[in-house]
Amino acid sequence: MKQFKFLAMAIFAMIMSIGFVACSSDDDDNNGGGSITSGKKLVRISSEYETINFTYGEDGKLTRASRNVNGNSEYINLDWSGNTITLTTHARWEENPCTITLDNGKISKATDGEETYKAAYSGNYLSQITGYNINKYTWENGNIVKYKVDNEGDIYNYTCTYYTDMPNKHSVFDVDAQRFDDAILAEYGNLLVMAHPTLFGLNNKNLLKSVTDSKGYTLSYTYELDGDGYPIKITETEKKNQYDSGSPEVYTLTWE
Repeated sequence: MKQFKFLAMAIFAMIMSIGFVACSSDDDDNNGGGSITSGKKLVRISSEYETINFTYGEDGKLTRASRNVNGNSEYINLDWSGNTITLTTHARWEENPCTITLDNGKISKATDGEETYKAAYSGNYLSQITGYNINKYTWENGNIVKYKVDNEGDIYNYTCTYYTDMPNKHSVFDVDAQRFDDAILAEYGNLLVMAHPTLFGLNNKNLLKSVTDSKGYTLSYTYELDGDGYPIKITETEKKNQYDSGSPEVYTLTWE
């Protein structure tokens, strides 16, 4: 996952509610993108250098995610209460707890007590994130085809391609490459989104093939799927420009 090195790449997401009547915490589960606890659960991502483990409560919601890199472990805890998620980071650095607010089951804002980031939607799709950057997304045929990142006047444009013959059962690396977690004030906010990508409403309809910036920097993906269509192996190849032969990294995913 190049979230930790591909910091220029912008985010993805989607939202808006189908409209609910209930006011209980059950609202969190059904949000226009489908129940956040339906389908298989992602329990592990492993590569040559790192392992990420996901732990869920009896209600199917993520309670803990840990990242182990070369023997060093860092983790987040999640506390769910009604329309609020509190994310607490346990790492080498200090972070304020991040309070995430859900509107009809979808992330609408997040704050660490000092800053507040917000997400705006068009229909069931995320259209803009306002935080450290301003990210704007363009959707076609159920997929993000391009997005723009405004970093205090410096504009970065990205284009995305997809495998049109491969449906997306559960977003994993697209939420990282397209930076859904730009809406969350936590270094490991992406782990929450990987576990529950429909917290941002509808996911990409198809599996992500590539993301390319205006200078030719590209992340491309190939997949091996299980019998239900969930990715069990993802190869991510980083190319710094059109002349680069590429640097591949293989990730193994475990589902339950």
